[in-house]
Amino acid sequence: MKRTCIAAVLCFGLVLPNIAFADLDPRDYVGAPAGTFAMLTYFRHITADTLYNDGDEVNNNFGLTANVEIFRPVYYFDVGGFLVDIQALLITGDQEIDAAGVSSSGIFDPVLLGTVWFINNGESQTWLGFTPYFSIPVGDYDKDKPLNNGENRWKFKEELMLAKGLGNGWFLDVGGSVEFYTDEDDAKKKQDPLWTGELHLSKDITKKWYIGASYMYHAGGETEFDGVNSNDSQNNHTLMATTVFGFDDNYNLQLQYKRDISVESGPETSAFQARLLYFF
Repeated sequence: MKRTCIAAVLCFGLVLPNIAFADLDPRDYVGAPAGTFAMLTYFRHITADTLYNDGDEVNNNFGLTANVEIFRPVYYFDVGGFLVDIQALLITGDQEIDAAGVSSSGIFDPVLLGTVWFINNGESQTWLGFTPYFSIPVGDYDKDKPLNNGENRWKFKEELMLAKGLGNGWFLDVGGSVEFYTDEDDAKKKQDPLWTGELHLSKDITKKWYIGASYMYHAGGETEFDGVNSNDSQNNHTLMATTVFGFDDNYNLQLQYKRDISVESGPETSAFQARLLYFF
């Protein structure tokens, strides 16, 4: 009974962490020239069989499956000598949890974001950017359903990243973010800020093909339901492998695999992603 109750609570709190805020990829902070318009389309398939809470395995047959599609337009421009972009994440998909017998489909909360580069130096291959994200609670949500695509709360994320070319086709991206949440009244849910640190190392194989390896660390984000602490603070570690092929002057295709390697709280997920990028 205890495990069933914990799993039911976690359905509200920890399923698909950061689904609205698309995870960073290697070289995301390498700035494009002002006037560039990019359109990115993502497909992500996520699975998880094991669920943890406060370091304990509470379900090894969790049965999380999700399929998510993201459309992401990006426009780069110049403001007072600084490179800036504006972006949106428009997200749809479906998710189900076999252990709880619940599912949902439809629209996730959309996200608005924009980056300003304090350093944008292609000659020295150095870029430093700051990005605020705003997740808007207009996705599909029904207070009578145990699982929803929409979260019925505002989410804010502040991110700072440094990208640096190391020579001989090597690039390093390092930085982090903190994510804040408003209270969700229907579930009487509160959540502490979630901190993320990440490191991406990538290498050119040819002029149109590079590969990358990434590490992400998540900490905090503990939830409270109706005044009861869930003891679900994250202390989670994730690895990711990426390859990107440029098959035309204006297109590239990204293939990516990501897996949690150590989870304190939440589902231990693995994810495959394909991304098509077109820019002009």
